[in-house]
Amino acid sequence: MRVFRPVAVAASFTTLCLVAACSMVEPEPIEPPIVNLRSLEPEVFGITGQTLRARLGLFNPNTVPLEVERGSLELQLDGVRAAKGRTLAAFSIPPGERTEVDVRVTMNLLRDAPALFAILSAPPKADGIGYQLDGFIDVRRRGRDRLPINAAGRLSLGSLLAPSPPREAAP
Repeated sequence: MRVFRPVAVAASFTTLCLVAACSMVEPEPIEPPIVNLRSLEPEVFGITGQTLRARLGLFNPNTVPLEVERGSLELQLDGVRAAKGRTLAAFSIPPGERTEVDVRVTMNLLRDAPALFAILSAPPKADGIGYQLDGFIDVRRRGRDRLPINAAGRLSLGSLLAPSPPREAAP
C-alpha cells in the first residue's frame, strides 16, 4: 500500500490544482441589454404621489442568458425627473432574444408636480413626449454583476394618461 501512496498524493494534488485553475478563469464578458420603454400606465393615484407600471422591452445581445435578480431605474420625461422604480421580480432574458418586464415606478407629486404639469399641459407633440431611462440591473453569475441600463426615446401621451383596463383574476 505504501508504494501507491505517492501516486495517490500526486493525483490528488493535480486534481486540486486543475479545479483551482478552472475557478480562476474569467467568465465571458457580458454586455448590458438594449432597453426601450414600451408603455407607462397609471396604477395608483395618491395625494403625494402616483404609482405607474412601466413596461420595458429588453433585448439580450449576449451568447449567454441574463439571469436578472433585480433592477432599479430613474425616469425623466422631457428632461424632468419624473419617477424612480424597481423590477417587480427576478427574470431571465435568453441569449439573442427579447422580453418584456414590468417595473413599478413612483412619482413624487409634491416635489415634481409643477414641472410635470407644465409638460402634460403643453400642446401635445405629434411624436409624443421624450423619455430618458437610467439605472442598472444585477445579473447573477459567479457573484453579482451590475450592468447599466440606459434608454431614450419618445412615448405617446395616450399611454401615459389612459388608465389600464381592469385585469381579470387568474383562475
